[in-house]
Amino acid sequence: MIPLPGILGEIAAIAGDRAATRLAMRHGGQEMKLSAHPESALAQVVGAEAAAAIVAAFGPVKVTIPMAHLRGTRGRRAAIAKLLSDPTVSAAKAARICDVHERTARRVREQMGSHNAAPLLDWGSEEPE
Repeated sequence: MIPLPGILGEIAAIAGDRAATRLAMRHGGQEMKLSAHPESALAQVVGAEAAAAIVAAFGPVKVTIPMAHLRGTRGRRAAIAKLLSDPTVSAAKAARICDVHERTARRVREQMGSHNAAPLLDWGSEEPE
């Protein structure tokens, strides 16, 4: 397995590769409050026992889960821009829907500027001939 970055590598050492991988796939690119409560997002993804071990190691803190190599952003920025053209949609919500890091959604929103227009970037689509 490819080594997991940052806190995911530490979580893998504590709770196993499967728990860390599931966490990255489900919450990669998002902020998460670490909680051992059985109904917490962490416990729902990795299980109550693994969540307890993770919280024992790190404490009940808020962390940003790295996306690792498991979740990519290519081809999703146009969808983010479309969602963010609605001023009631938060960057966090757009990131969850489009499967990208919250930071990516915030950057797209910044590029859109105050006019809420899609940024003038190449989203990977080819020009028609």
